[in-house]
Amino acid sequence: MSLVPYWLRHLRNLAYRDPIARALEDPFSAFAKDPFFRDPVKFIRQVTAPIDEHHGIEGIYSDSEIKVDGKKVEVHMDVQNYTPDQIQVKTIGNEILVEGKKEIKREDGWTRGHFERRFLLPEGFPPERVECHLDKGKLKLIAFRSEPIEERNVPIQDKSSSDERAK
Repeated sequence: MSLVPYWLRHLRNLAYRDPIARALEDPFSAFAKDPFFRDPVKFIRQVTAPIDEHHGIEGIYSDSEIKVDGKKVEVHMDVQNYTPDQIQVKTIGNEILVEGKKEIKREDGWTRGHFERRFLLPEGFPPERVECHLDKGKLKLIAFRSEPIEERNVPIQDKSSSDERAK
């Protein structure tokens, strides 16, 4: 009886465990893990996208949920599967916590749902000035600025006339 089949099987198993041998067998397997080669258009869009302006609220999954201006910050959430008594909104320090819990008893068992979202308020927006409204399954959190930003005129300095005088 020959030992050649045993040694060939052993070498094949060794090749599956060794990453270098695997790369030599299938050189394109390394490209399958690279995000550029998986979806080059998406990768280029992500790399060349402008850096988004940081609005000061963290924990947001979508920019369409936030409206920021100088006077207030609005956060919109879809909570249509929850009733007002299943939703709880709290302020803890400089943070807003929105939590929803529901349990539905059915013939074949229980169905439970739970979500928790936390938002960090930007500076100048105290937690005491946060309001919450629920309308047609949409929860709207509004944080107002503690002091309104005063409008002021900025004087324009004409540099061209002073440059001509210096000559």
